[in-house]
Amino acid sequence: MNAWLATTPLGSAFKTFIAVIIAAAVADFSTDGTVSLTHWQTWLIGGLVSALAPVINWLNPSDARYGNGTGA
Repeated sequence: MNAWLATTPLGSAFKTFIAVIIAAAVADFSTDGTVSLTHWQTWLIGGLVSALAPVINWLNPSDARYGNGTGA
């Protein structure tokens, strides 16, 4: 599991997704004083949109970070 998170584009997207969800929950806590699931849709949309960046990098044939364009 650790290798998957560290070396795959989907692992990178997953880490980004989770980080944004946690950040949104903390932001809600800082303003409301509680963690509530009332804004879960906003958290989910933010997480999904932010997770697109690693996926776009993976699909870009000129980006060699995930083995694309390296001749491997």
